[in-house]
Amino acid sequence: MNDIFEEFRGRFTGKSTPVHLFWHSFDLALTRFSGKPVKTREGAGMVEREAYSHEVISFGFWAGDKKNVPAPAFYSYTAPEPEGLADEPLSPGSASWGESNGAHMALLMYEDARNSDDPRAMVLEFLESAYRAGAKRAGWDAESFELGPLK
Repeated sequence: MNDIFEEFRGRFTGKSTPVHLFWHSFDLALTRFSGKPVKTREGAGMVEREAYSHEVISFGFWAGDKKNVPAPAFYSYTAPEPEGLADEPLSPGSASWGESNGAHMALLMYEDARNSDDPRAMVLEFLESAYRAGAKRAGWDAESFELGPLK
């Protein structure tokens, strides 16, 4: 999965985190930044204030939890969440929008990717569609940040 995330990260010319293990929920993650500062929510703690001081679209793989997503999944979310984000289409067809605590997260279940003919291509397709959805609704100039698929 790290190789897939590294390939996806390499397509973006803007500011991005490295692919890393996020300590809070032990997911493999990366984040793209628009460069636009935003106000953090009232009462946000130190970590949240730092993590969400600018618009972000985050991506990852997570083992899931008992409450929201009870199986391993790839995910993406845009913060702050722009209006109409969950109205944007995702691909492949097995990807969907989930809701938790009033926010939306794009999800592709690990089993769907694992059982596909080309898991790498399916995950990259999902990551790209989630990025396009967030970038479109948040008003990012997505094309100026994209290198596109490497050939």
